[in-house]
Amino acid sequence: MTEYSPTLEENFAKETIRGSFWNYISFVSGKLLNFVSTLILARLLVPQQFGLVAYCTIAIQYLDIINTSGMDSALISRKDKIEEAANSAFAANVILGIVSFIAAWLAAPSIAYFFKTDEITPLFRLLAVVLPISSFGLVPYTMLLRGLRFQTKLIPDLFSSLAKGLVAIGLALFGFGPWSLIWGQIVGATISTILSWILAKWHPTWRFDSASTRGVLVYGGHITLGEFAGQLRNNVDYIIVGRILGAASLGIYTLSYRIPELIIRSVNLVVEKVAFPLLSQIQSDSESLRSIYFGYVRYIAMFTFPMGFGLALITPLFVESFLSEKWTQVVTPMALVSIALAISSVGFVPGVLYKAINRPEILNWLSLIKIPAIILIVWYFSRWGIVGVAAGQILFACITMSLDGYMVSRIIEFKIIEMWHALVPAIICTISMVFVVGAVEFFLSPSGIIGLFFVALIGAVVFIFTLSFVDRNLTNLAYKALKKMSVRQ
Repeated sequence: MTEYSPTLEENFAKETIRGSFWNYISFVSGKLLNFVSTLILARLLVPQQFGLVAYCTIAIQYLDIINTSGMDSALISRKDKIEEAANSAFAANVILGIVSFIAAWLAAPSIAYFFKTDEITPLFRLLAVVLPISSFGLVPYTMLLRGLRFQTKLIPDLFSSLAKGLVAIGLALFGFGPWSLIWGQIVGATISTILSWILAKWHPTWRFDSASTRGVLVYGGHITLGEFAGQLRNNVDYIIVGRILGAASLGIYTLSYRIPELIIRSVNLVVEKVAFPLLSQIQSDSESLRSIYFGYVRYIAMFTFPMGFGLALITPLFVESFLSEKWTQVVTPMALVSIALAISSVGFVPGVLYKAINRPEILNWLSLIKIPAIILIVWYFSRWGIVGVAAGQILFACITMSLDGYMVSRIIEFKIIEMWHALVPAIICTISMVFVVGAVEFFLSPSGIIGLFFVALIGAVVFIFTLSFVDRNLTNLAYKALKKMSVRQ
């Protein structure tokens, strides 16, 4: 069995938590703003209007993959000739931004035909303005990430989220309906691009190198294929719900997914932005990769398991407290999606590793299994409506976690039981939390916002208390990393 390296894991924890602190401040502030604006917009708009914008968002994501073409990941993993690579990436992104916008304009009627809703065409064409705007700011934003300037990155993240929410809410109040969400996206992308250029202090020098350009494009090509497959995998549920069940059901399912995603998946994305550059620096050291991988799994599960299962328990209280009666149908699917996202967070870890060791093609190979699986699962479970689709997500999360765990075990050579060993503390603590919170809800029947926060507090206390007994070393390690981080700040 692979031995843990306390010093290496502690250093990883310190760097990850320090970087994650500022990334999570960025996410918490940005996602909190998105969270609050989503709740307000849910009261101002109806499910049908959310569904129309969801149609547009589904389609635009695929063009956005072409728009970026993996240039951000290629720059982060680059080891030499950074200036030349950045110039190549910038030139490619500007061209791709224009091409993507034209493609979106031309494809809009076909997208509307596929989803059987003519209202999509003008909405989608306006949303496509985001593509050239964001492409122009991709390289400066990526240079902030590459330099681990997470504190600085907070500024464009925060202000773009704030602008997007304020514009969307303001226009919704004046009766702009789904157009309010579209204009919010455009303004948010514009603010992010402007601030990234100002803060990154990067500018193209137009120095190019054929080898660097080729390397960036080849690496980006693998990432693009993987992201296409990933988006198809992630959006199959939206596509099938929208196509088969209609715009209103898609609106309900979108909100059911968005709230858990804002709370749970943010943890994955935050740690990825920190761990990807760190893992890229030690990509040739298998022993270090194993140690950090296990540490990564332990820390991810320690956050996402209690978040996912805890949110599933308090979903009825949450909907009662923050959403109007027109959204009562989100309760069951939101609870199921929360559990699915908690489980899938473990399967998210290997994807970061594949890119960090310059093996992004593995993502494409695995997609040959994952995409047919999710299509079949969602299509079959859609006969039970959006609740069935949400339940199918749990099954798929279990499949992907097992598949990715097996694959990464072959690459960096460890036994599957070692991965489960890393998950044991989070599993035991989550079970304890679920038991206690379930008992509190059953016997005390809390209600309203006060009841919601009371139950959430009980869950957090039980989880932390149990963790201090189950894995004291992990608790001390996290405490020491946080303490060192605070001193360094």
